[in-house]
Amino acid sequence: MKFKIVVLIVLVYLMTLVVNLPMAVVVDWLPRGSIKINNATGTIWKGQAKQIVVNRKLSFDNVKWDVQLMALLTLNLEADASFNNGSQAMSGKGIVRYGFSGISASNVILDLSSKELLTLLPMRLPAKISGDFSAVIKEFTQGKPYCEQLQGNVLWQNAVVSSQLGVVNLSSPTVDLGCDNGEVTAFVTQESDELATTLDISLGEGGIYKLNGEIQGTDNLAPSIAQSLTWIGPKNENGATTLSFSGQL
Repeated sequence: MKFKIVVLIVLVYLMTLVVNLPMAVVVDWLPRGSIKINNATGTIWKGQAKQIVVNRKLSFDNVKWDVQLMALLTLNLEADASFNNGSQAMSGKGIVRYGFSGISASNVILDLSSKELLTLLPMRLPAKISGDFSAVIKEFTQGKPYCEQLQGNVLWQNAVVSSQLGVVNLSSPTVDLGCDNGEVTAFVTQESDELATTLDISLGEGGIYKLNGEIQGTDNLAPSIAQSLTWIGPKNENGATTLSFSGQL
């Protein structure tokens, strides 16, 4: 009986140490690699960091997290997380989970500018873009090849594209995100005084993508850009340029 009491006391003591383990100590134990955590305070369960840098390129400032201990009973790690890079910079918040089935998330909100987005892209765009992006992911569950569940949308506010051919005002395009048999799907709609667009896009295993849709220019569209639409696809009976592309990213 005494032995069981001693074991129980030891277990409670160890659990207390783990729950109250300072995050600064954990950071010192982490191997030097692609993730760098600066000025961490609090514990591994509830704390904050002045900055987290990933691959020396992607920076998250004023990061906060609050791990839900009850979720551990179901062998899942769940945390409310947020970051804010400044009043005019990228910010985000949401609930992130990790378990045997992989990563999932809900109620994720992400805001960033066109300038910040360009730094994240793997390649340079052949045109300049401006405006602000707001993404809302209501539900996401990891699956094969990419998702089991995905429900969300992206809004590109005050969207403008500038190229050698001219400038196009896109107003505020929207993207509805979904998941179909593991593939990520996106339905894009856009309408302005110069252009109207609808696109169906899917991304499958191995980066295989398919894009179908149409673009309809108006009399307000710059002639040089209107002419360029004839290069990317034929016109249908309504005078809209039809698009049909497939390939691999």
